[in-house]
Amino acid sequence: MNKAAFAALVGRSPRQVSNWIAEGMPATGTGRKGAPLRIDPPAAIQWLLNRAEHKNAAPLSEERRRLVAAQAEKAEIETAQRKGELLELDDVEAMILEGAAVFAGQKRSMGSRLAGQLAGMTNPTAILKLLNSENDKILLELSKKLSALADRANS
Repeated sequence: MNKAAFAALVGRSPRQVSNWIAEGMPATGTGRKGAPLRIDPPAAIQWLLNRAEHKNAAPLSEERRRLVAAQAEKAEIETAQRKGELLELDDVEAMILEGAAVFAGQKRSMGSRLAGQLAGMTNPTAILKLLNSENDKILLELSKKLSALADRANS
């Protein structure tokens, strides 16, 4: 997050943010061409809270502390969304339901697919091998389906 956005997040001026950076608030880059200034909101807000406690400054009111914590959490979530690290709950639910439907359909049809082969088999080891092979195919198909759904949700 840049200096102006962080200043707006915490309700202070960009000049005040510059002063905090000069005092040691964590930031990367210089703000000059080729090295943009970046502030990690959770780390910077934690630094501000620690600074207030260590300088015996007037403690933040409980409401202000909750507001600052909520703003930091919001910034973390927005950053994760921009990075593509979060999926919408509706998308996750749809993926799970679609994956479950594929799995259930494959398992339900397994008997009819294998009935002819199993009817003449008497060797338990061979039967188990056939069933395990079919289960592996179903799980592989489910895995491919869920991977495709996740890729679709991330794009």
